[in-house]
Amino acid sequence: MQDENLIHPNDEKEIQEVPVSENQTMDFNESEINENQLIEEELEIISALNKKILALESENASMKEQNLRLQADFVNFRKRKEKEASETVVFANEGLIKQLLPVLDDFDRTLKAIEKSDNLTAIKEGIDMVAKNMRNAFQKAGLESVDSIGKVFNPAFHEAITAISVEEEEKKGLIFDEIEKGYTLREKVIRPAKVVIGE
Repeated sequence: MQDENLIHPNDEKEIQEVPVSENQTMDFNESEINENQLIEEELEIISALNKKILALESENASMKEQNLRLQADFVNFRKRKEKEASETVVFANEGLIKQLLPVLDDFDRTLKAIEKSDNLTAIKEGIDMVAKNMRNAFQKAGLESVDSIGKVFNPAFHEAITAISVEEEEKKGLIFDEIEKGYTLREKVIRPAKVVIGE
């Protein structure tokens, strides 16, 4: 007895192919195209980024070089200013010394004249001339003497060495004698006058 559900090997069997629709084929092609486009776009982005990186690296190198030049310029500037400052200190008195050189020449001439002459009047005149020239040189440099005798004692300009007793009240605090002259340089006291005051 033969089972109806069993298929005999000799029986012909229809093999049915499952048909693929056009939509399914298009979907496959579109996804492949989309994937290729994405890859191309990514490659373009990567290429653009690489160009940007190269440009930034070049700009960075240029800025580093510029920074190094600026640092070198600043170091050179600072060294030059330090040299100028040290030279200013060393040669600060050059102007005054140039003004005093003629006075030194006058001293030399006066000393020679003293050796050759016994004329005290001529010697005194020579010394007076030297002193006058020296005072003129100092005045040109801004040196002024402090007025003292007959003035009211001022501790900013005077230094009391001693005091003398006076009877008149209006003479107390006045300067009667000057032991050593005082001087100002451009209105700054560089040496107070040493004086004798009344009390």
